[in-house]
Amino acid sequence: MYSIVIRKSFDPCTAFNSLENIRAIFLEEFRDGESREADRYVVYYRTREGWKEYAFNQVFGTLTGMSRKAIEDFVSNEIPKRILGNCCVLLCGETNGVKYSKSDKKIYDTFGLRKAISSNANVILNPIHDRMTRFEMKLKRKFLSQKNRWVISVWNKGKQDKNGKVKDGSKPAWNIFYNGNEKNDDVSIIRNNLELEIGVLDVKGA
Repeated sequence: MYSIVIRKSFDPCTAFNSLENIRAIFLEEFRDGESREADRYVVYYRTREGWKEYAFNQVFGTLTGMSRKAIEDFVSNEIPKRILGNCCVLLCGETNGVKYSKSDKKIYDTFGLRKAISSNANVILNPIHDRMTRFEMKLKRKFLSQKNRWVISVWNKGKQDKNGKVKDGSKPAWNIFYNGNEKNDDVSIIRNNLELEIGVLDVKGA
């Protein structure tokens, strides 16, 4: 998330032409001012005719203020649009579409979100704006990863809380689950001279 500042002077597709082994790229376009303002979420994918784009929008980040019908409409109408090959994209807090129960400390598919994701989509891509620190989020990723599915959550570093403390934590900026098990150690990390951490994950090796 917050991948690229949109501007008329630059078309992202022009930067992809030299790529030889990449078939798809996911970016969020945003505007940076006094506060960051998200715009489009775009999958760029390679075809024989060149790079094409497929755009969609984040529907919600939290269930607060959302009616049951709104969540059920998301599951019924939006999830089918998010199935891209063997992947399903859940943007940021849309993973809150499965609910944590305080009474028994378990996660439930109350709205049928997990059920609605085709079994052929064995990878859930979950790009996040900033690191989520609430303990329920890892439980929800674990739950969504059951039945031999990957859940790959990736976020930006550098977010500060109201006291100026950076919320990064000591680990890389991703959280990986497969079939209910945490798989962060399966990621190979590449660091470059731009101080970027690049994680490489072999999802066929499970």
